[in-house]
Amino acid sequence: METQSKIACHDCDCLIMLPEMQINQTLVCPSCSSKQFTTYNRPLDYSISYGLSSLILLVMANSFPFLSFDVQGQIRTITLIQASNDLFIQDFVFLAVLVYIFVLLLPMAYLSLLLILLIPIKFGLKSFFAVSIGRLIGYFRPWIMAEVFIVGVLIALIKVIDLADIIVGFSFWAYIGFAILFTLTANISNRHQLWYWIDRAKR
Repeated sequence: METQSKIACHDCDCLIMLPEMQINQTLVCPSCSSKQFTTYNRPLDYSISYGLSSLILLVMANSFPFLSFDVQGQIRTITLIQASNDLFIQDFVFLAVLVYIFVLLLPMAYLSLLLILLIPIKFGLKSFFAVSIGRLIGYFRPWIMAEVFIVGVLIALIKVIDLADIIVGFSFWAYIGFAILFTLTANISNRHQLWYWIDRAKR
């Protein structure tokens, strides 16, 4: 006799019977109406391609000028890493550490671990560290603040636009592209889908 799979709602812990789902259908908790996950077409392929693209964009965002400020003929150019270093020099140590960890280090670690997990699965290889990697990915995901950082930068630009001429660098657009692709990657490789892959990798 087959037993129907169940999951616990990540908001209210209600046990939900998993129905047969079609592509692009979303499972909603019957108790609290919170979204659980959405099924996607070819999620493994898209997760790898989006994840690899977002990782490349993140590296590019740290390799070129992010913003330039022209104040009375004096031009100051900063990169993402330099912005964190400048905060440290100005004694904003705690803020500098937060920017470095949540905006740069954790996204890179998350994407690297995701690709290390998914690429062997794509080629049918068995992963002995899949569970450990999955746990790390689950720990990292809520702390990645790419979207929050973009919103903060845009608000800051609005406040200083009257004080200096602002030149948007290549890294600025690369980071926006990274934030978009990262969001797509995280949505497709949601927690339910991720642990389905991990179970598949253990077999």
